[in-house]
Amino acid sequence: MSALKYIFLRNDDVRDSLDKELIALTDLCIKYNVPISHAVEPANITPEVIDWLLVVKKQYPQLLEIIQHGYDHNRKNPEKKMEFGGTRTYADQLSSIHKGKELMDKYFSDQWDPIFTFPFGTYNNDTLRVIDELGYQAISSKINFSVKNQLKNKLGNLLKKDFLFNKKISYHGDYRSGFGFKELSVSANLIHRYIDSNHADHYSKSDILEQISQSGRFTNNIGILFHHRFHTDQLNMIEEIIVHLKEKYTFSTIMNLVRLS
Repeated sequence: MSALKYIFLRNDDVRDSLDKELIALTDLCIKYNVPISHAVEPANITPEVIDWLLVVKKQYPQLLEIIQHGYDHNRKNPEKKMEFGGTRTYADQLSSIHKGKELMDKYFSDQWDPIFTFPFGTYNNDTLRVIDELGYQAISSKINFSVKNQLKNKLGNLLKKDFLFNKKISYHGDYRSGFGFKELSVSANLIHRYIDSNHADHYSKSDILEQISQSGRFTNNIGILFHHRFHTDQLNMIEEIIVHLKEKYTFSTIMNLVRLS
């Protein structure tokens, strides 16, 4: 018997606006009984969005997962596409991530899961040290299953490295070497190209389904990345994709996959 293939939906940049796209995407998942993981920017989220998330979480505890997306997404310096990693020191990153975790605890108590996602996908060894020491159970980044990347990741896993040739090593579906947290990363994306802070070109439905199918050749845990504010005109397509995927895959939260993998 072949192993079950799981799909998880990760929606980044949940922050200061309770916009119609955030509500509509969530309602769509509830309609089809599929969970979605909303990745919250703790320094930017507003009481209105917090209250809404908690109400939905109470009504549909198995369908709404709340996780952490960085600290403030570097919104004070939006031209710099990086929040963590780079030249930021261990102490500097510890301060930001710890403050973010305290805010998540304050806002959501035990209603959020200690899973960390990286704004812009950037981090370094010190970032991973901080995440481990603060007790997060998983990270969610990005993974590419090209032949080149698979070879790099296999070699990096064998050597127990986090970086190889200055490139990030993925431990998707497993524990990071030397750390007490797992990695469950996304490999499919709706967005083809960002135009500005609220607009983007999207892949077609067939392209997205092909990304998912290709990922399924190499992993049983397939993550799809959303950024709700960009998807105003794509909700019908998203609904069609969900309906199509439900025939073949099992939908899951990230935390459930952490426990299963």
